[in-house]
Amino acid sequence: MILETNRLRLAPLQMRDAQSLLSILGDQETMKFWHRPAIARATTGSEIIASQLAAMADGQFLYWTVWRGDDAIGSVDLSALDFAQLRGEVGFLFRRDQWGLGYGREATAALLAHAFGPLKLERLEARILAGNRRAKRLVMALGFLPEGRLAGHLLRDGVRHDVDVFGLLNKSTKKNGA
Repeated sequence: MILETNRLRLAPLQMRDAQSLLSILGDQETMKFWHRPAIARATTGSEIIASQLAAMADGQFLYWTVWRGDDAIGSVDLSALDFAQLRGEVGFLFRRDQWGLGYGREATAALLAHAFGPLKLERLEARILAGNRRAKRLVMALGFLPEGRLAGHLLRDGVRHDVDVFGLLNKSTKKNGA
């Protein structure tokens, strides 16, 4: 399903998006807070996209390429989808020259509306490397609350990294605070 905002179009990921997303996946600064380092080869980018498409086929992951006009400026996703528990995890990655322009917030807000609307999810999480202040500000601006830190949760390049967890409940969700 294509999601649209005033400035952006979020189209389901396709293999042909690999070349457009290579400038993001290959940038050291952009990939600094992702679960894997920047890629150096186009074939690796295609392999990443192929694995994401396979995950989409399993129904537990949804990936969108974010377009501003004809320019692929990022990607957003819903992962670890659990329809029995009505929850999932959000992710986003944008080209560095697009940071600070509000596109991440706009695209992620559209993703939240889709998750809480048509998908009928009740809870979303965002797991963010502890040092990624920009991403933390973005999710908190969208209403996510800090829930804790997973010490040494991510192993990247032989080094363990802490991950901060943020959660958001759909406003209409009934909860028992016990």
